[in-house]
Amino acid sequence: MINKSNHMRLHETQRYAMFGAVFGFTFPLFGTVLEVIFSNLPLNILNMLYIQSTEPLLWIVDTAPIVIGLLAGYAGRKQDTLSEVNEQLRERENELKNNQANLEQYANERTAELMIANQRNEHRAAQLESIAHISRTISSTQTLDALLPQITETISERLGFYHIGIFLLDAQKEYAILVAANSPGGRRMLTRSHRLPVGETGIVGNVAKTGQPRLALDVGHDAVFFNNPDLPETRSEIALPLRIGSNTFGAIDVQSTKSQAFTQEDVNILSTLAEQVSIAIQNARSYQESQEALAQAEIISSQLSEQQWSQFLSRQIVGGYHFDGVEARQLQPSSQDGTAHSLTIPLTLRGTRIGTLKLNAPDPNRIWTEEEIALAQATADRTALAIENARLLQDAQKRAAKERTIGEISSKIGSLVSLENIVQTTIQELGSTLPGTEIAIQFTQRKPRQ
Repeated sequence: MINKSNHMRLHETQRYAMFGAVFGFTFPLFGTVLEVIFSNLPLNILNMLYIQSTEPLLWIVDTAPIVIGLLAGYAGRKQDTLSEVNEQLRERENELKNNQANLEQYANERTAELMIANQRNEHRAAQLESIAHISRTISSTQTLDALLPQITETISERLGFYHIGIFLLDAQKEYAILVAANSPGGRRMLTRSHRLPVGETGIVGNVAKTGQPRLALDVGHDAVFFNNPDLPETRSEIALPLRIGSNTFGAIDVQSTKSQAFTQEDVNILSTLAEQVSIAIQNARSYQESQEALAQAEIISSQLSEQQWSQFLSRQIVGGYHFDGVEARQLQPSSQDGTAHSLTIPLTLRGTRIGTLKLNAPDPNRIWTEEEIALAQATADRTALAIENARLLQDAQKRAAKERTIGEISSKIGSLVSLENIVQTTIQELGSTLPGTEIAIQFTQRKPRQ
């Protein structure tokens, strides 16, 4: 462009100078012709050369082509400069227009990018809000049987996925077993006890082995995974590990009817959801195990309590007590109260029945109110607890007395060194402790081995 402008400037300058020189040449030509005519000489070349050589004034006029050519060349140079300035201005204008067009295009591109980023952020915010809602929902469920189906239904409802499946590994970690699904096809697989070998073909088996998320889209090599007749509408699939720390115990399978529905950003967000699901499942398992352990402990405690109370009651000489409105009297274990009692409340401790509270009114037609029944029930509960505490105290006192007696006997025989004194002291102390009992110590003679 600069070379072209320089060429145009030189061209215009030369053209103006040439025209100026040609125009200036007319002055000496006309002057010479006029001078020949005024000198009454024939008009020819010789006379014109003669006049040119003899007339000094014409010498000054002869400089007109040079002067006018220079002036015209200078004017042409000015014109070229103006043209150059105009060309530069046009170039700047075109450049500004191009820059404006580029800026508009850049602004449009940035606006489109910002709209896409805004949509992406809104989608991410909606996903995070849905994950928070899912976490709150599943964290309120404690039993594993209720939790697993709730997870699949809630994720499908909040995130809009076609199929959600939860796989848990067996004890040997050889198979990933489908334990919950929300889609009709998934429920059919549940009825068949669907399972996948860990580590073999399929993204769930791969995730269960590696403990890393796996994404499959309906393109290229991944398309081979979408051949499940129970889930024919699947076009995209992502499997996420269920793990606590480094222990992978299952996988969550998410499938969509849209092709290429998942991105790496979705993998990161859904991995957060998988972590929440893992914690919920682990908490449900721990709660279930603790409930089973508690139930087992209650059964053992009830059996032990029943055994202890059977032994305690077998040693009692009093069968109970009866209050007739004036005084309380004892009942023998073999005696039976023949009064028809209109209200009977059991005395129960940890599932073991240790007695009965019986209420009788003079009026056989009396109807006990709910407040009276509640009062009697509360009294029976507190009475059973107080009796249990008394029994435990009595057992503790007996154990303390026994340990004290054993300690006293041990201290007396521990200082003796004679076999005869040790034996005599032992049977004497034990006899004084158990009065009315004959006590003997006899050594056993063993036959020599053959």
